[in-house]
Amino acid sequence: MATTDTRTESDDTIQSLRSPVAVIGLLWIAFQITVWLRPETSIYVIRAGHACFGLATFFALFTNSKSALNRIIGIAGIIMSAVPVIIYQIEQERLVTRYAGLADLEFADITVAIILGTLLLFATIKKLGVGMVVVVGAFVAYQLAGGLLPRPFGHKQTDLTGFVDQQFLTIDGLLGIPLGVSVNIIFYFILFATIFEVYGGSRMIIQLALALTGRYAGGPAKAAVVGSAVTGLVSGSAVANVMTSGMFTIPLMIRGKYQPKIAAAIEAVVSTGGQLVPPVMGAAAFIMADFLQMPYREIVVAAIFPAFFYFFAMFLTVHFQARASGIGATDPTDIDSPWQVLRHRGHLLLPLGWLAGRISFGYPIPYSCVESIIGVIVVGTLFPHTRISLRDLLLGAAEVGVRAMPVALACALAGVIVGVVSYTGLGNKLTSIIVDVSDASVVLALVLTIMGTILMGMGMPTTSAYIMSAILLAPALIQLGFDPLASHMLVFYFAILAMVTPPIALSAYAAATISKSPPGEVGWAAFRLAAPVMLIPVVMILRPAMLLRGTPTEILVALLITLLTIVFSCAASVGWLYKPLRYWQRGLAVFCALCFVATLGGAIFIWTAILGVVALLCTIVIPSRENVRVS
Repeated sequence: MATTDTRTESDDTIQSLRSPVAVIGLLWIAFQITVWLRPETSIYVIRAGHACFGLATFFALFTNSKSALNRIIGIAGIIMSAVPVIIYQIEQERLVTRYAGLADLEFADITVAIILGTLLLFATIKKLGVGMVVVVGAFVAYQLAGGLLPRPFGHKQTDLTGFVDQQFLTIDGLLGIPLGVSVNIIFYFILFATIFEVYGGSRMIIQLALALTGRYAGGPAKAAVVGSAVTGLVSGSAVANVMTSGMFTIPLMIRGKYQPKIAAAIEAVVSTGGQLVPPVMGAAAFIMADFLQMPYREIVVAAIFPAFFYFFAMFLTVHFQARASGIGATDPTDIDSPWQVLRHRGHLLLPLGWLAGRISFGYPIPYSCVESIIGVIVVGTLFPHTRISLRDLLLGAAEVGVRAMPVALACALAGVIVGVVSYTGLGNKLTSIIVDVSDASVVLALVLTIMGTILMGMGMPTTSAYIMSAILLAPALIQLGFDPLASHMLVFYFAILAMVTPPIALSAYAAATISKSPPGEVGWAAFRLAAPVMLIPVVMILRPAMLLRGTPTEILVALLITLLTIVFSCAASVGWLYKPLRYWQRGLAVFCALCFVATLGGAIFIWTAILGVVALLCTIVIPSRENVRVS
């Protein structure tokens, strides 16, 4: 029987329930459940507590080190992480009634700013990377030194006291909307995904995907596509998806004759796309709903076809790749039958379906997640193949802190960025500049937005990249007349794809560690494989009917155009369509795909696309002169 290793890189950090990481993780869960049951708790205490638990978890990891200095840093960091939330608890009444920007700062306020700012800076450098520090530091510097800049970028909000007041003593800065989304929504999804994995849910998904696709050409890669698509239902993290499913699929692909760098690249791209899959679409999607002031279920509905086409494109790409490379099916010894997988773990699909259904019908996220968690525990305990001990359940649950910590830190920093942008009016200024530079040119505006989103997303968590793009770039598209939801979905899409865009492609680098391939080579291979899906959001913004916002005819046309675009762009990317393509044929396929994208521009593009397709198919079907046997 095939087996799956679902261990992640954080599993080795929690060996005992007495370890600081486990204790803090369980306390964090208790805190979240408490504030969920007591919504009257001060918003300052809730959001500060969430951020401080994230910091405490980060420093708790230091206590696992063999270095005495690291252990001392860890203990000191845990203690210091508790100070800000204690101060917020004591001062909560004053914070609610004070007049922001007018009241003087007190000693407690300065203490919170120094401690929270210092701990967050240290944790960001160590966990999220110097790139994140540089970006956030640039925004902070812009607010503090804006008075020295010329128009149109200059502003008068340069007071350090005002900066501390806004960022640490209001809910328009570090404690703002992004952190609120993390504490009220994302944490509960992470908790569900963690418990679901403890009971073998991720193992079941990958085994079932392999059982359905493994007997066909390129079976392991197709299993990675299907498995990552389903895993995306419960996990909104690209790197987490790579480390969960990639530990199994990448070795399988390598054994199936895929080059290690190609196997890692495939897993990186399909795992990255997991953030597009409803109902859990990553932190950024929940923030999008808040930005657009629309119910989250509308975001979920709109994302159905963009997500479907993403994975359809990757499925087609790996199929073409398998045909072009002569890669066959998976070794039968690595495959279970679908009925065997369902018999052993199929009951775990029930709470997964319950979660998707509750969210689709608009029930509150925390309630839906808690109900589904209870469902996982109940059905997992009832069946012997998934039954686990209480100790294993608690150890698994404790790991939620390790998984939620990077999200909490990133959301806190994103709040700082949002605060700077709103306080200085930078968003409106940049919107005006983009509109003026593009001179109402749709193509130039789209190119500037796409390039800006990818640049801001390099080395950044998707949440932070989306937030910056949503407040700096999306308004320009909306001002040019594009649909607001389609505009935000476009920057969301490319903020996700930045995870596989060199030179800093975090998902690709995570996959490279599993395949033992050079990260740079995996990054560029992933970028090539992801090229076809980059056309999907362009079609989406030109034809928002793909988001199910239009008449049935408009929706059908948008879906058909997207389908044709994907087929020919995938063929060009891999170099195969019924048979290997030459370079000029690949160029013709790219031309056809671009013409389909541009069909909104008029009939000339439609006829050009049709003629291009006919020409391409003729060159493929009709044998070349050198292949004709002379009788």
